[in-house]
Amino acid sequence: MAKKGYVNLLLSHKMRSKNPGDNKAMIAARRAFLSQGHYQPLLEKITQLCVQHGVSRLLDAGCGEGYYACGLARAGLEVAGMDISKEGIIAACKRDKNLDWCIASVNDLPYQSGYFDAVLSVFCRVDDAEFYRVLRPGGLVIFVGPGNNHLPALRAGLYEQVRPYQTAKQEDYLPSFTEIASTGVKFAIELNSAEQIYNLLTMTPHYWSTNPQQQQRLLDRGVLSDTADMRIRVFKRF
Repeated sequence: MAKKGYVNLLLSHKMRSKNPGDNKAMIAARRAFLSQGHYQPLLEKITQLCVQHGVSRLLDAGCGEGYYACGLARAGLEVAGMDISKEGIIAACKRDKNLDWCIASVNDLPYQSGYFDAVLSVFCRVDDAEFYRVLRPGGLVIFVGPGNNHLPALRAGLYEQVRPYQTAKQEDYLPSFTEIASTGVKFAIELNSAEQIYNLLTMTPHYWSTNPQQQQRLLDRGVLSDTADMRIRVFKRF
């Protein structure tokens, strides 16, 4: 157990880089953005689904700086959070040092088999075999990804042509599970500074797929009125 309140169980020979995952600056930007409540409607919907399905033990796989894990813990769930980013887990400990946090990979989860009622994955990679293993029979994967029209204004500020997101097929990532529910979450986002726009940008894959000139053009706008369009899919282990 590290002094800052987490366990590092990421095996060195399985690391692709010295410091995998989001770096300190990206984690700080994510924490600033989420702490301002911009994605509160998503947290509320995830909480509602957990209550609806009787979830009591949940693993936030790819928890980042702990926003969703801490929110679900406040709702009364027993929550564990893991992420490959050391900086993310350090920030998560600062949110709530009483939760179980660890640095690990979704491909090698350090939890006993059949322990969790649900695994939450918000805009993160999944591992079919490991998720199946740590879930009890009847357990759920709550998978959050972009809807077809997620952040259109941000994308229009970066690209000349904006294409709809394509929803991945279940068999591409969770073939051992059965999809039992799918629901959309859509809400407005109002950003009033270049800093807020930058914080959102760093949370998206567009941060990596655009050049500095494209990003600066977006930031120069200073304000951004956009729409979050997300799809929550629930998969069950039978």
